[in-house]
Amino acid sequence: MLGCNGTLFSGVGITRSGCTLTYLSLMRLSALHSIVPAALLFAGVTAFAPPTPMLAGRGTAFHAHLVRADPAANDTIASTPKAVRLWFSEPVELGLSRVKIVRVGGDTVKTSGLRHEGTAATTAALDLATPPTSPGTYVVMYRVVSRDGHPTSGSYSFVIKGSGAE
Repeated sequence: MLGCNGTLFSGVGITRSGCTLTYLSLMRLSALHSIVPAALLFAGVTAFAPPTPMLAGRGTAFHAHLVRADPAANDTIASTPKAVRLWFSEPVELGLSRVKIVRVGGDTVKTSGLRHEGTAATTAALDLATPPTSPGTYVVMYRVVSRDGHPTSGSYSFVIKGSGAE
């Protein structure tokens, strides 16, 4: 069936203003009008978007994940540590981050303020102001904010078998 301006259409025909179109061709045209602008918008936005860490091959998605700790998670140590050190996958903002150490069934351990270990911005360390003298299980709870503003929180535990400074 011929439509307007000699265009060939197939399907059930309808006539409008002296022009014959088909229902099928009208659906295709309306779908085309909504898909094309969306595709152009997506292409424009992604063309100028900054690369993400996932695409850059770093394997992280804007969050500082705990990579290592001292004392280590689920570790059993003979004596009280002088400090707790955490290493993260991304630099952390110490002013927005918190780390707390609690003895299971006991009190919160008093600590110094957070500091970076040396010049590594991916670390958060704190000295134990009053090292715990009681053997038991201790839980390290942290909430850190990476430099791009994304928070991450978690916890792990370690066990102290005896007393004294390590």
